[in-house]
Amino acid sequence: MANIDRVYEKFVEQTPTINEAGLKVARTIHNAVLKGGEPSRKVADLLHGTWLGHPLHAVLTDITIGAWSLAAIFDILALVNDDESARTTADALTKAGVVSAVPTALAGVTDFSTVPQPAASTATMHGLINSVVLGMYLASLQERKHGRHKTGAMLSLSALGLAGISAWLGGHLVYSYRVGVDHSQSEGQPEDWMPVMNASELQDETPVCVDAQGTRVLLYRMNGSTHAIGAVCSHAAGPLEEGTFDGYYVQCPWHNSVFDLRDGDVRHGPAVHPQPRFETRIRDGQIEVRALRS
Repeated sequence: MANIDRVYEKFVEQTPTINEAGLKVARTIHNAVLKGGEPSRKVADLLHGTWLGHPLHAVLTDITIGAWSLAAIFDILALVNDDESARTTADALTKAGVVSAVPTALAGVTDFSTVPQPAASTATMHGLINSVVLGMYLASLQERKHGRHKTGAMLSLSALGLAGISAWLGGHLVYSYRVGVDHSQSEGQPEDWMPVMNASELQDETPVCVDAQGTRVLLYRMNGSTHAIGAVCSHAAGPLEEGTFDGYYVQCPWHNSVFDLRDGDVRHGPAVHPQPRFETRIRDGQIEVRALRS
């Protein structure tokens, strides 16, 4: 497996054209979402899985691959035993997989639109292979529709093999590049009150990033209250203190996730994980923070 990783890194991840082309397409899609305003962002949030607290694409992928994997079993039974009922079941499962592949692909494209730069080559290859796989399954359905079940089955089985390669790439995105993983600093947060800065130094509506026991915390004072959330964006570790502030909301400068400063909740994706929350108080002229445990 280590040899496969090295070959892959040499011929794909280190090919600049793949990375550049992928990023160009991704950013074009993302910019279109942003230009669409609140309505398009809500659709993107739905596809990212912001409402779910987990990437939606991964959930839908299980449904699609599950249907196609079961279809492969019945296809083999039909080919070996010339079983009509197995053939009918395989056709139905293949169709179900194709139907579920549509929202799966839409969720994947939405996630791809904000892919971090280091993962762009892998994400691009993942998307291209998935497109080929879906095309092969559509061709398989056509063959089955015209009574050429054997040809349709062989197309499906070949496509499932390609889907396995794509699944390996998906795992590479998660485990090597931590795409879809919570990047906020959720460990090592101060459980006891800790002074982080002089209260007189924090100006109204002026973000400040402080260190609290090795954890970066974003402080923001507004309407007489001091709010504190994790300063490391949960989507891809962007610096929230450098973001855009609008009322009680902060937009990450890297991929435009929006968080509520009062409780760390996600207002808009691509982030699906909320920011860590901190309590604040002023004591002896110092702003003190501690992690807020749910």
